[in-house]
Amino acid sequence: MGVQSDGVVYFSQQHDWTKLLSHQAFAQFTQPLVAAPGCFSPLIAPLQLSRRLSGISAAANQTTSTADTACTAFGAVTLPANDVGIDGANTYDALYVTPETASVESVKRRRQYRLVLPAKTTQITAMMQQKPTLVSVELGANEALGAASGLLVPKAGYRGAASAGTFVPNAVWQPVYDALIDSVKKTGAKVLLVGVPKTNGFVSLRTGDELYTDRAAFLNFGVIIAANCQGSTNSIFVPIKVLNAVGAAQATGTAQTLSCTDTPGAQDNILTPADVQLIDGVIGGMNSHIQAVAQANGWAYMDLSTLWAQWVARRGAFSLVSMLGCVRPYGQYVSLDGVHPNAQGYQEMANAAADALNATYGFAIPANPQAVLTSVCP
Repeated sequence: MGVQSDGVVYFSQQHDWTKLLSHQAFAQFTQPLVAAPGCFSPLIAPLQLSRRLSGISAAANQTTSTADTACTAFGAVTLPANDVGIDGANTYDALYVTPETASVESVKRRRQYRLVLPAKTTQITAMMQQKPTLVSVELGANEALGAASGLLVPKAGYRGAASAGTFVPNAVWQPVYDALIDSVKKTGAKVLLVGVPKTNGFVSLRTGDELYTDRAAFLNFGVIIAANCQGSTNSIFVPIKVLNAVGAAQATGTAQTLSCTDTPGAQDNILTPADVQLIDGVIGGMNSHIQAVAQANGWAYMDLSTLWAQWVARRGAFSLVSMLGCVRPYGQYVSLDGVHPNAQGYQEMANAAADALNATYGFAIPANPQAVLTSVCP
């Protein structure tokens, strides 16, 4: 859908990798664009401002803030558009959820569905209605993303009481994915299947020891890095863990201590090495299956794990000052939420998609190479 900086708005959507790929292929690609300030509005730089495009605080409840709940279309478009992506949708949602479905989890997503899909239409049926010649399927990441909370509890199902948990194991996900693939096959279209990035592709995961090395800078913002962070190999999801600590210190005027010790059973945004191994195993199983499906059908496959890992390899040392004050706090390719790509990240994905399609189908889609920057701050 073109999510950037924890928001969706028309100018972020037009930098989604599918839209950029269509430009490179000289093809038309319609999108259901969302009017400013967005649905919901994205974060703005620098993060120290703690603000969204709509003007509300980054810490505010978006579901009750009028400026962030308008969720209106930008311009006229006949639904469904070519782009049927929906922020936060998982594989089950793509196959079964319509704008009328009562169990859509959040206000934001309920409002996005009516902006993207016609009544009584799922993402899959909206795709099939258009009789496409090329289909991209990018699903699976939202099944695993909940693990960033630091609490790893497998779900027994997608809906009802069985959905309690933070990630979807392969045994639950794979049958649903295969059912979705059956519908894709019926179109007769060429297909690009997209893999899921592993934890080594997330630039916003930093070890406790990296935070400890920057402890002097934290003190200047009222945060004490605990001694247990020294030498810690636990992975800290800094967009929540660090920003919450800094925000609490500023709001209360009281020093906050940031610990790097994992609390079992808590959503503490800390992943132990064992946690990382577990969730990477789940993602690895998903990618193996996605790639096998692509090979069995003669379809193209895009490996996001390898691509995103390159972004981590290119990042600099952790710096709280840079994180709070830079326009690109997470490096050259990732937006202000620390997870979704920015325009350059999406362009790299578009180039990888072009390479995969060219290799599989003999296309000649040109790339749009991105120079690697030596500095990304401010």
